Amino acid sequence: MQETHEQMIDLRSMIKLIRQRLGLILLSALVVTIIGGIYTFFIATPIYTASTQLVVKLPNSENSAAYAGQVSGNIQMANTINQVIVSPAILDKVQSSLKLPNDAFQKQVSATNQTNSQVIILTVKYDDPYIAKKIADETAKVFSSDAATLLNVTNVNVLSKAKAQTSPVSPKPKLYLAISVVVGLILGVGIAFLKEVFDNKINSEADIESLGLSVLGVTTYAQKSDFVNRVNKIEKNEVPASPRNEHDAQRPVKRRSR
Repeated sequence: MQETHEQMIDLRSMIKLIRQRLGLILLSALVVTIIGGIYTFFIATPIYTASTQLVVKLPNSENSAAYAGQVSGNIQMANTINQVIVSPAILDKVQSSLKLPNDAFQKQVSATNQTNSQVIILTVKYDDPYIAKKIADETAKVFSSDAATLLNVTNVNVLSKAKAQTSPVSPKPKLYLAISVVVGLILGVGIAFLKEVFDNKINSEADIESLGLSVLGVTTYAQKSDFVNRVNKIEKNEVPASPRNEHDAQRPVKRRSR
């Protein structure tokens, strides 16, 4: 029961701290969101994709049992074909054919197939949608011509040619901005807690009591300007006595004789 009460107190303290530092937290979220927006819209390079589909078959078999084995063999071979398609043996020729400036694009070429499927999906990511399309089509073309030499396979068919996708897959503005807001809020809460931990000023009676001391008295909050204004006001209200002139001060006082 006592632990539950202490947890409630800690939770209330956290909520109170967040309320006190709400401006700081919102400011942090705003700054991080602005930075995220600048990166998303002005710095990040848009990435586009293009995909084509291939199917590779072993030579046709005469009977059904052999045909079943052929299908199984095609599926197993698909994993090998995926690795061959993205190998330098194929992509170096693609680079030479399209006269690409460097081989950095090779890391953005992938070949996959779904489980128990003979269809291979060739996907290319590039910062230009039309070049991505050319790379995908040229890769499929080069592999089709070299498959006989590399894999002893002659039955390679292109099911669909690549299409230029003018909508980038990265960056995603909504996702990036949402992440920026969340990161900003977390950062703001973290800064607020750090400020609270390292704040050693006495701000209230509770701070004194937490040190094991007793509160003897409380005064209203005052700034330095309050004291300056008070002193100036007192000086203005004081009227100095008019001094006598030098001649009067030096002249002796005569007593009147009766």
